[in-house]
Amino acid sequence: MPEETKPAETKPAAERSYQMGNVAAGARVAQGENISWHEGIAALPGGESLAQQFTALLERISQDASLDEDTRTLAQDKTKAVAEGLSKIQESPSKFRLALLDAKAFFGSTLSWIGGALGDILKSEAAQKTIGTVTEAATRAAIDSFPK
Repeated sequence: MPEETKPAETKPAAERSYQMGNVAAGARVAQGENISWHEGIAALPGGESLAQQFTALLERISQDASLDEDTRTLAQDKTKAVAEGLSKIQESPSKFRLALLDAKAFFGSTLSWIGGALGDILKSEAAQKTIGTVTEAATRAAIDSFPK
């Protein structure tokens, strides 16, 4: 496929461009990647700190030269899924639980440093403000079983 006809999502982030139109007056618009989890995390108590921690971890993953492209993509996707799940934990504790279980299985067997970094984020004071409100038993068990 010629470069100019590649969809934006297949290009590196620095080469992507987005176009918006027909935005009504007073509308709120967000453009870019990771908008959903980032905004959701930022809205939580201590959320700006959490968003920075997840962003730093994702950057560390993207810069790790020891990871092949597929492993890097999987690691980033699983990290984003945990962030997304945390951002919606009140609406859907099961989404967070499933993301944790998936991340635990993947990072426990292949990339323990990422699992450890996720554990550090989840045990941070900022994360505990939100995680501490979860009462659903299966989700609590998944949270408690995640490496910390």
